[in-house]
Amino acid sequence: MNILRPLIDFILPPRCYGCGDVLDENQQLCANCWKSLNFISKPLCDTCGFPFSYEVSEGALCGHCAHKLPAFDMARATFYYDEGSKPLLLKFKHGDALYGADLLEEFLSKSSQDVVSKLENPIVTPIPLHWTRLFKRMYNQSAILGQKLSQRHSYEYVPDLLLRQKRTPYLGNFGRDERKKILRGAFILNPKYNTKKRDILLIDDVHTTGATLNQASKILKSKGAQRVGVLTLARVVNRSEERRVGKECL
Repeated sequence: MNILRPLIDFILPPRCYGCGDVLDENQQLCANCWKSLNFISKPLCDTCGFPFSYEVSEGALCGHCAHKLPAFDMARATFYYDEGSKPLLLKFKHGDALYGADLLEEFLSKSSQDVVSKLENPIVTPIPLHWTRLFKRMYNQSAILGQKLSQRHSYEYVPDLLLRQKRTPYLGNFGRDERKKILRGAFILNPKYNTKKRDILLIDDVHTTGATLNQASKILKSKGAQRVGVLTLARVVNRSEERRVGKECL
């Protein structure tokens, strides 16, 4: 393969996963797409991972978590959901561009240390799609990420631990409270599995309001799961929301 590599690159030159530009080397992102990614780093809400724009004390909670803790124990995301990350995520989610799975899983793994360090031999599972949506899309992008992450860490991978028994509408048009109502009864634990006293690592692509992640975590906790950690590639961050809850974060 090393001998044939120049010929392969000439016929099928490596292209950037983000913008599609031809690359000089066999890498997956060009310099411009790499620079456009805004990675999430500390300071963060200790529970949900909301990134603060100012320094806070260790273990600080955002206003939402201080008011009511979510069902999951900890959540982290790799980068902000913005114009830099959108092309990667949309291509992976809706564009059948599964060849980027290794790159995106590597990003996900790098943001997982806080969560993984607090879980004991977790079961890795994705947020499930309703069967009608899965039939239409033909794959669950979160399941692909979860499988690769479990292989990296040698964790148990159970793609059908949760079942989506209720088809919900596209949630992008709904706020936090509306999403909670829509998602009630959406998930059940697959009766084939036992989660009592087990730690769970829940995988999704984007953390928006957290309603989906919270509802799925509620089901897992109600069936005896010990701890639930959440990993997502991207996080939607509304800075006006940070100002509204800022005093509670200190």
